[in-house]
Parts: sequence; structure tokens; C-alpha cells
Amino acid sequence: MLRKLKKIDWHLHHEFPLLILLLILIVLRLPNFLEPYWYGDEAIYLTIGTAMKQGALLYKDIIDHKTPLIYYLAMVPSQVHFRLLLTLWMMVSTTAFYYSALRLLKSLKITVFSTLIFVLLTTLPALEGNIPNGELFVMGFVLTALALLMNTQLYYQFFTLSFTLVQARKHHHPILQVLTNSLHNTRDVSLFLGAGFLLGLAVLTKVPAIFDAAGLLSVAWFVVVDSFSYKKFSLWREKVVQVITQAGLVGIGILSPIVLSIGYYALRGSLPEYLEYGLLYNFRYIQSWGLPFSDPTLVWFFSFPGKITVVLVVVLLLMAFKRWLTPAWQFIVAWSMVALFASLLSSRPYPHYFLQLVPPFSLLVGLLIQKLYQLRQSTAKLWYRVRYYALPIVIGVIPLVLLAAVMNLLNVGLYPTFNYYTRSLRYVTGQMSRQAYYQSFDGLMTENYEAAEIIVLSDDPHLFIWGTNPLLYALTEKSPTGRFTVSFHIKDFKAEAETLADLKEDSPKYVVIMENEVPLPGLTEYLSEDYIINSNFSHFTLWQRWENLPR
Repeated sequence: MLRKLKKIDWHLHHEFPLLILLLILIVLRLPNFLEPYWYGDEAIYLTIGTAMKQGALLYKDIIDHKTPLIYYLAMVPSQVHFRLLLTLWMMVSTTAFYYSALRLLKSLKITVFSTLIFVLLTTLPALEGNIPNGELFVMGFVLTALALLMNTQLYYQFFTLSFTLVQARKHHHPILQVLTNSLHNTRDVSLFLGAGFLLGLAVLTKVPAIFDAAGLLSVAWFVVVDSFSYKKFSLWREKVVQVITQAGLVGIGILSPIVLSIGYYALRGSLPEYLEYGLLYNFRYIQSWGLPFSDPTLVWFFSFPGKITVVLVVVLLLMAFKRWLTPAWQFIVAWSMVALFASLLSSRPYPHYFLQLVPPFSLLVGLLIQKLYQLRQSTAKLWYRVRYYALPIVIGVIPLVLLAAVMNLLNVGLYPTFNYYTRSLRYVTGQMSRQAYYQSFDGLMTENYEAAEIIVLSDDPHLFIWGTNPLLYALTEKSPTGRFTVSFHIKDFKAEAETLADLKEDSPKYVVIMENEVPLPGLTEYLSEDYIINSNFSHFTLWQRWENLPR
């Protein structure tokens, strides 16, 4: 018994920094559970989750334009449960980040610092870290996949060799011989396939996760590039084929859940809808946003070819100066650039899009601080310091400079953080009423909660809202009468006639008409015949069906 207690004590002491970081995460997330139903995307997820629990088939009976997994995660009883799921999810993500960072940065202090940055950026409201957005769930899959990959021979040796790749070449060290034996190891095959499967689940949560997969697989690319230093073609060919095969195992893993999802929706008779709304709509989505500037040069840089060019230039720099860059430096900078590209796919200024950058950028900041400290402590000759310290720092700063420029050009507005926590404190201590606290999130809150008290008394599982107020669907746990949760989707898909027909067929007890919405053709006439006004609010009107009318 004493031996077991000593073992537990040793583990607690050894993992003390991680436990403190997880405690910080939990404490910072406590105010998340006090929030009202105020955030649009979260409300849409919960609304679709509710509809699916009631038997609706995703993409056929209820529609949104994201891949499916986020909606299955939202099949929880309430917003509080969704926030609890996110908290547990981020604890796992943080743990995976911590152990991967420890391998990459090889310094406990720098690892703790980088993980603290990760915790703050993924938890504080500035980038909407307090909201269960898809990027945060994607992060869990990606970081767990990285943790698996770090335990393969390919990744382990690439990051833990005590010499740089150029030093290995200089001494004719057969580095690829060490790096590519894992195909003969059943455990490594399982790790590659498992990591790929997790990355496939990340894609099924949000499509831009495919770029995280590319970032993680950049290790294979750098190993292949380094193999060109081998003089014997037969050795080069053998090793390259092995590394490509290993990357192929990850690719098979990625495709597996995607193929399974296609088969699932095919069996349920909704494959065309899944392809249209769940997968292919994303190509339409990324092209539908206008830039806030018109300078031709800037517009080109934000185009798909322009963004690809910038990423390739930085990757070429990593290859050209690899003699003075450690493997971790190459990997983290490459992943940062690919993640930046992914966050700018649609060039939209939404803060939560930049959450995808947090893992590689947190590692990058840790690397830069480490290298700056080494530069300051170094007494080597100037040329040595320039090559091995200054040059990596310059290359490492490039993604940070690009990020700052992008956020400035797109006018990305960060959510206030200090005010968020002071409001919560005033509310908890009784210095702020519940109504005032809720209203501080969104001007609809008071009216939504008053209307919800009326709507929830009905046993009708459906509700129709003409306008953009999915918060009321989620708050009342009612499903839309048709396939759409908000009016801008109805207009986008030109489904006005379909929506009105669905409303007439279902004839829900309550209908909400938002005041700031253009009228739906035929809706006013229908309401005047079958409904009466229950309540007039500032932002919307609540209509109630006559009780004596047949369903």
C-alpha cells in the first residue's frame, strides 16, 4: 500500500506543471457555464442536435453547411452539457499538446510556457475560446494524432536525434535507415493508421482540418528532401518509398472515416444532400466573402494562388537553410504557415477561425524564446551566431509578422476578455442582476427568455422563426418546421416556397417573426388566417396558432 502511495505521489510530483495548467484551464472556463444562449453558431449546432434527437436526418431533414461530426457532438441535453463536453475535450487537448511540446522543445520550462499560451488562447474569449466552436473540437483530434505520431520511429527519431540533419549528412550518418524502419513494426503501422483516423475525424468536424494533416505530415516531406544527400540511388529510392508508404498509411487513415460517412449517408438515402451541403458547399462558402480593401497587390496575396505562393516561399526557405535549422524548427514553422493558410481560406475576419493557429504558434513562440535566450548566452563567433541563432529567428518570425498583418488588414476584432470576467464576477456576487448580465451578451436575451417561457409550455416539438434567431430554437429545445435554422440559409438556397410549404404542413403552435427581416412571400397571409399575435416584442412578434383549428 505504501509503495502504491509513493508511486502516486511520484506521478503527481512529476506531472505537477501539467496539473497546474489544467487547473488554470478549468478556473478560466467556470464563467462559460453562466452564459445565456447568445451565440449564433453554437445555437445552430444545438438546434440541429435537438432535431436529430427527434429523428431528423442530417442534410435531408435539417441542414447546415459544415461536415457532420460537430452536430453529433451537439446532441447533448443543453448548452451547459455542451460547455462541459468542451471543457473535458480541451483538457485532453491540452494534455496532448503538453506531451508533444515536451518532445519538440526539449525543455520543461519552455514547454510549460508554450502550454500556458495554448491554454490562454484557447480558453479566453478573445478568440472565442469560451464557445464550443468546431476549431476547438478539431484541435483535440489533431493534437491526439500528433501525440500518436510522435511515438512512431519516424517522428521520434526525427525530433530526438541530438544532431541536425546537416550534421548527419556531414558525417555520412544513415539517418533514413533509422527513420524508416517502422513499416516492419506492427505498432508503428497501428499508430500511423490511428493518427490518420483521428485526422479524418477532424476533417469530419471541420474541413480546414485537412491542412493540419498536411502540417503534421511535413515531417515526411523534410525527411524525403534530406534523402537527396545520399549518393547511392538504390538507397535513396528504398528509403523514400518507405517514408512515402508511411505517409500513405496516414492518408488511408484519414480517408477511412470520410468513406465510412459517405457509406452511412448513402445507406440512409441522403448521399446527394450530404455531398452538396456537408462537403461540396465548403468550396462555395470560401468564395462568397468580399475583402475590405481593393489594392490589386493585396487582393492577389489574399487569393488562393497568392496564399499558396507565400506558403511555398517559406517552405522553400526552410529547405534552403536547413543546414542551420533543427528538425523541430522546420516542422513548427511549416505547420504554422499551413495553419495560417487554412484560417484564411475564406478570408473572413471571424476570431474563432484563428484558433486553428494556436497549437503551432504556441510552439513557435516557445522556440523563438528559447533561441533568443541561446543567442544572448552564446559566446561563439559572430558568423556562427548569425547562422545558428539569428537566421532561425528571422525565419520563425515570418509567420508571426504575416499573422499580425492579416489581422490588421481584415479588421479582425477580438472579443473583450477583462470585461467578460468582471461581468461574471459582478453577477456571481449579486452586484449585477441576471437580466442585466444576460442582456450584456446580446440585446435579444431578455425578450428571448420571456418568449421561451411561453413557448416551452407547448408540447409541440416544432417552432418556426423567420429571421436569424437560432438562439430561441436552442433555448426552447424546439426544432424548425423545415430544413433550415436561419433565414439567410433559406435565401441562399432560394428555398422560400419550400419553407412556406413546410410551415403550412407542420402548422406549429408558435411562429416568431423577426422585425429586421424582409417578409417571406405568403407568410403574412397565412398567419392572418390561422394565427393570432401572442406577444409583441421590440425585436420580434410571437404568433400563436388558434387552438380550435385542426392540426
